[in-house]
Parts: sequence; C-alpha cells; structure tokens
Amino acid sequence: MIRLMTLALLAACAAPAAVCAQPAMPITVTCDAGAAAAGGEAPNLHGHWDFLMVPRGLPSFGLMSIGFVGADYGGSLAPSRTAPVVLRELTLTGNHVHMVVASTEGDVLFDGKLSAKGDYMCGTVTYHGGETFPMVAQKRPSTYQSTPQAQRAR
Repeated sequence: MIRLMTLALLAACAAPAAVCAQPAMPITVTCDAGAAAAGGEAPNLHGHWDFLMVPRGLPSFGLMSIGFVGADYGGSLAPSRTAPVVLRELTLTGNHVHMVVASTEGDVLFDGKLSAKGDYMCGTVTYHGGETFPMVAQKRPSTYQSTPQAQRAR
C-alpha cells in the first residue's frame, strides 16, 4: 500500500512543473499498525526502510537505514530534499517505536507503532520547535538476516 502511495505521489510530480507548482493539497496519513505479536522474540528492525513524512502538508520521501551498534540500534535517514542525518537512538518497547534523530537545529523525535510483522511503522515526528507531522515507513524486503538484538554483545 505504501509503495503504491509513493508511486502515485511521484507520478503526480512527474507532471509538468505548472501542475506541481499548484498549492499543496493536504495529505492525511493514517495507519493501523496492528497488535504486537504475542510471545516470541522482538522484531529485528535491521535493514532499509522507505519513509514518507508530511511536514506542513508537503510529502517528503527518503530512505532510513537501521543497523546495530553493539546491541543497540543506530543508523541514518536520507530525506530526498535534505542531507542525511544520524539516527542516534532507536528503542522498541512492545510495538511502540521511539527514535531520536540528530539535526543541526536539535533533536527530532519519532514516536509510533510497529506492525505485528515488524515491517511497517507509523507515527508522529516532533521537530525541535514543537511542530508535529505524520510519518510512515515500510521495510524493504531482504534476504539478509542479521543476528537478533537479544543475541548481540553489549
């Protein structure tokens, strides 16, 4: 579903510049992340994620790469319109995801939910000035399997 939305928005802006220069129509992002899987181990978030954030009603796409730094998560976000930024902290509690992203103006926070399969997250980005925006991310399929977080050395 997210890939279809991404393609539709990209196709819309592939139209003549006059069309894309029109005032932005509000974009509403909603999702149902589902319940966390009962029992078993926590999902492994390691990998590449496509994301869509909607600051001030304008779509902002990018790639988020999550990996392990020891037993903790770390990584980067590469929005399509700005320079990459560092993902300083990522915690997963049940199906609640909290991220702290470093920026030149101060930390940017993400709080959201992870899908039961662990391949989709949806929530809210809070900028350093207090503005909030919706964000969704979908994990790219991969055959690579990293060591689960519970088995990594600290």
